[in-house]
Amino acid sequence: MEASRKSFDDSEEYWATSSVKKGAQRNIFDDDVSFEDAKRNILASPVGEDDDDDLELVNWDDSPVVKYNSKATAQKNFPPDLSDLAVPFTSPASRAHSASGYQSSDFMNHSRSQSLGKLGSSKGLGDIGSEKMSLYKGSSEPSIEEAIGPFSEKTVSQRDIDKMQNEIQYLRRTVQSFKRGHREKLPVEDTLQRMIKGEAYSFEMYRSREDKVALLDKAIELHDGNAIIAATLFLKHTVKSSIFNLELTRRSAAVNHYITYLRNHYDYVELSNVLGLLGRTEEAAMLTYKTASASKDPTLKLSALKSCYRAHFSLDSSLSHEASLVQQHIDLLERQAPIEKEDARLEAEGRTQIFKDIPRKSSLINMSVITTLYYCCLYHYELGENSLSSPLALQRAHQLSERQYLWIVIAARGRLRKWDDIKTLLTAKGWFGGTKMKAVIGFDKVCEILHKVSAPHSVLASYIALIDDSERRLAVAKKVNCPKGIIETYVALKDRSELEAYASKLPSRSEESIYANDVLRSSTIKWK
Repeated sequence: MEASRKSFDDSEEYWATSSVKKGAQRNIFDDDVSFEDAKRNILASPVGEDDDDDLELVNWDDSPVVKYNSKATAQKNFPPDLSDLAVPFTSPASRAHSASGYQSSDFMNHSRSQSLGKLGSSKGLGDIGSEKMSLYKGSSEPSIEEAIGPFSEKTVSQRDIDKMQNEIQYLRRTVQSFKRGHREKLPVEDTLQRMIKGEAYSFEMYRSREDKVALLDKAIELHDGNAIIAATLFLKHTVKSSIFNLELTRRSAAVNHYITYLRNHYDYVELSNVLGLLGRTEEAAMLTYKTASASKDPTLKLSALKSCYRAHFSLDSSLSHEASLVQQHIDLLERQAPIEKEDARLEAEGRTQIFKDIPRKSSLINMSVITTLYYCCLYHYELGENSLSSPLALQRAHQLSERQYLWIVIAARGRLRKWDDIKTLLTAKGWFGGTKMKAVIGFDKVCEILHKVSAPHSVLASYIALIDDSERRLAVAKKVNCPKGIIETYVALKDRSELEAYASKLPSRSEESIYANDVLRSSTIKWK
C-alpha cells in the first residue's frame, strides 16, 4: 500500500514538474478554447531531447512516424489542418450527450500517448477529431462530415491560400481606387467626354447648383443629345422644382430635348406641366385631350374629358372653338350611354323585331357622331325630337349640316328598303301649297347611295329622271347600271341611233329589251 501511494506521488510530482504540464495546462477540446488558443497551446508545448522517449509522432496526413529533435523542427511542420477539431462542443445537445454517456474528465484521463498536447498519439489529428466528433452523433446539431461531406486528404495548400489572399488584396485595392476616382471632382468637360466615349462616369461629385448648371451648359455646348438629357435629369432630381423650372426655361435646347424625352417615354403628365409652364397652352390642352380620349373605359373617359375641359379649354379664350368641340364630345358620350343600355336590354329580351332583322354588331359607345346618327336612323328613326335616340335631336345637338344628315338617312333607310321614307324625306313644299322633289346633295348622289344599297332599277330610274343635266343623267345611269334610266335618257336626248345600238346589246325578250323596242316603235317621239 505504501509502495503504491509512493508510486502515485512520484507520478504526480513528475507531471507537476514536467514541461508537458506547461503545454497541457488546458485541454484544447474544452468548450471555451478557441482555435487560436489551441494553436498557441500546441506551439508553446516544449519538445526536446528529454521527452524524445515519450514522443511517438505521426504527420498530420498519417504518414510514417517522424521524430522531432527540437522545437524549431516541430514548428517547421506546423501548422496542421485543425479543421477536424472544429466540433460544436457548446451546443446543448452535445453537452447533454456528454453528461449522460461520456464525461469530459474521462477524456482527460487518457494516457500520454493519446494526449494532443504531447503529440504522442499513434493516431493522426484527423482521427482524433473524427473520434471526438463521433461522441456527438446523436445530437441535433449536424456534424462537419454531414455538412461538408466525407473527409478528404486533398486539403488546400498554403500556396493556394497565399494566392487567394493576394487576389483579395488586389481586388480591394482596385475597388478603393475606383471609389477614390468617383469621389474626386473632375472637370465638367472631362466627365462629359467620358460619358460621350462610353466610359464610366459619375455626377455625384457635382453637388452645388453652379456645378450642375455648368454641367448642363457644357452638354449643350457639346451638342450631344444624350449628355443634355443626362444633365437635365440630374438637375431635375437634385434641385427644387422651382429652381429646375427656372434653369430649364432659360435654355431652349434643353427644353426641346426634355420635351422629346418625355413624349418618347409617355410621361404625359410631366409633359403637360412643362408645356403649360412654357406658355404653350394649346399644345398642353391637345396633349391632355389626346390622353383622355385614349381611355377605353367609358366612365373613366368621360371623367377625364370633363377634367380636361375644365383645366385647359374653358379658361382659355383663344381655345373657344376647340372648347365647343370637346363639349360636344362629352355630350355625345353622355347620350350614347343610356341608348346603349336600353338597346342592349331590348335585344337581350328578343321582343323587338328590328333587332332580330338587323342584329347589332358592336356597342354604340365611343362611336363617332356620324356613326351614331346612322345607328339612330336604323333603329330609332320614328322617335320624336325630345328623345335621346332621335336622329333630328342628334342633328340639332351636334350641329350637323343638311347634307350630312340627308346622306346618312338615305343610306340607313335604304338598307332597310324603306323607299317611302326616302321619298318623303326628299319631298319639299313648293309655292301655293304644292310639293316638289329636292335634294341638297343632288339627285346624282342620291342615285349613287341607293345603288350601294342595291335599290331596284325602278327606284333608281325615278331619281335619275330628276337630274337636270341630260349628259350628267346619262353618265349616272350608266354608272349605276340602270337600263330603264339609260333608255329614258336617250329618248330625252332624241338619239335614236344610240338607243338602237344599246337595245341590240340587251338580252332578247328581257323586260329592258321589250321596253327599248316599244320606245323605238313609238310614233309620238320626234327623233333627231
